[in-house]
Amino acid sequence: MVAFIDEGHRSQYGLMAAQMRQGIFKNGFFFALTGTPVSKIGKDTYTEFSYPADGELYLDKYFIRESIEDGFTVKIVYQPRLEKEAGIHLDREMLRIFLETELEEIPEGYRQPVEEGVKKRLNIIKVYLENPKRIAAIAQDIAAHFRENVDGKYKAMVVAVSRRACGIYKQELDKLLSPEYSKIVMTYRDDERDAVIDTYKQGVMEANPGYSTEEINDKTREEFREEETPKILIVTDKLLTGFDAPILQTMYLDKPLREHRLLQAIARTNRPYKGIKKAGLVLDYVGILRDFKKALEHYNETDISSALFSTDQIVQEFEALMKTLTDIFTGIRIGSYDRDTFLSAIELLSSDNNAAEEFIDTYREMRKVFEFLGPHQIKLKYFEQYKWFSEIYSYYIRMALRDKPDYDTYVQKYFDKTVRYVHKTTDISTIENSLPIIEFGPEYLEALEKKCDSTREKAANIVFTLNRLVLVDRHQTPVFESLLERVEKIIREWKEKSRDYETIYRDGAAIIQEMQQLNARRIQMGLSEFEYSMFLKIEQSWGQDPALADDIRQLSGDLEKSMFPGWISQISAKKNVEQEIRRFCRRYGKQEGKSIEEIDQLYIGLIESVKNYAGTS
Repeated sequence: MVAFIDEGHRSQYGLMAAQMRQGIFKNGFFFALTGTPVSKIGKDTYTEFSYPADGELYLDKYFIRESIEDGFTVKIVYQPRLEKEAGIHLDREMLRIFLETELEEIPEGYRQPVEEGVKKRLNIIKVYLENPKRIAAIAQDIAAHFRENVDGKYKAMVVAVSRRACGIYKQELDKLLSPEYSKIVMTYRDDERDAVIDTYKQGVMEANPGYSTEEINDKTREEFREEETPKILIVTDKLLTGFDAPILQTMYLDKPLREHRLLQAIARTNRPYKGIKKAGLVLDYVGILRDFKKALEHYNETDISSALFSTDQIVQEFEALMKTLTDIFTGIRIGSYDRDTFLSAIELLSSDNNAAEEFIDTYREMRKVFEFLGPHQIKLKYFEQYKWFSEIYSYYIRMALRDKPDYDTYVQKYFDKTVRYVHKTTDISTIENSLPIIEFGPEYLEALEKKCDSTREKAANIVFTLNRLVLVDRHQTPVFESLLERVEKIIREWKEKSRDYETIYRDGAAIIQEMQQLNARRIQMGLSEFEYSMFLKIEQSWGQDPALADDIRQLSGDLEKSMFPGWISQISAKKNVEQEIRRFCRRYGKQEGKSIEEIDQLYIGLIESVKNYAGTS
């Protein structure tokens, strides 16, 4: 007999579970499924569900580090806050009292008197943490941090020591931030005796007529996930487990927690969000994370090795990423903005796909760390290198890939420090004047001659242009696709450095001229891109024919009958298109005296044209 138990809810089964183990499942095997194993006297996951004496703690395991590496979660970084301010953090004696409280380990006969003594000591901690002046000081820090680092990008949670403390936090934050920014999610009582809680409850009930307090809590949770406001949730017990909101990035922790409750609470911040969240951040106003190994002492060190990272560890990661970027540009003067240095850097990236991919991936990761570090002084040390890498990145994206740099919209919101500290402190127009980015158009070659000083620059610019137009955008127009092989040859020669700049520029310019001539011819013939794609397929395979353009127009008209919106997903319409093209190929091939094999090859080519240029019409 095999029994699976959700170990996280084991305590709910109590006596019934014990009776089942000794009775029905006496000879059964028990397996616990848990995210937070417990290891303490009287409540030990390992003792009950594994064989520690034989060295087997897990049947299978998936640790936090693996979850981060697989992208299912992000790191959690902790930072002590206001620790040097008097009256904020718990002193060492208070922390000791909290961490050493283990009522469940005390025999039942002795528990009541001990429990009363412990309650008195814990009540001292609670009163200390509820002090309105203390909360007011912390609220000032929370508001400042939220405005500077979180607002507009992510959301946050304040974890207070009690329901009363939740009410005080709400009052103080409303003085500093717009009242709709924050809401409380907590349990309410019918006979509230605390004026602070009762006042907030009455206001919430009046604002939500017809809703129960629990329905209001549910509504608030959904608004936090889906709406602009609230931006900050204030809680004490609710939402510390099982609440998933990827937009939640920062937790302001003002409640002493430990063991599985601590792990479960801080894990609210570790959900990935749009690929831009570097880590969840826990700001500790209690001091419980000063020695988080003590707070999590019942866990195996391997289990919690990636549970929490300090700011210092993130700084080390930042420096490692900067070194990786520096190593990519070995031999290039990092920090120099002269024309030759910039062109050398761009040429290096465009000649080595591995280096380019490593640069883009590393830069984007490093930029996330840069933003996450906020005002940390390490950024001053690397500021000039960071600025240079950022300009190389944005220029490479625009020139080599012919794409809009993502700081236009994406970075503007989520990486505002990159915009403020880098792009606004660098004269980008100076760089662009030194190494102009020439947009493709009718006057492209003339502009290239006028704006580029050296053959090297002309060759680089024309290679980047062809790379974008033909290798990336080749299905936008059949003209690009018809020249694919010749462009691939030039790109290969550029990367292998097997041809000099003059030859690459001359061959590239010839392709650009032919591209322009082919497009002018299409316009003159009055053919659509779709029609011209079929025209070029036939002409390149079987040669020129004065009547071909008219035949293509006739075929296009016949195909239009079946090419309604969404036709490609309709079996009958798709079949009609294929049959029409097959009839055309047979008739035209017979007329031209072509073999069955040649007709089949043309059919395959025309079907490809349909998919590329009319597939979504």
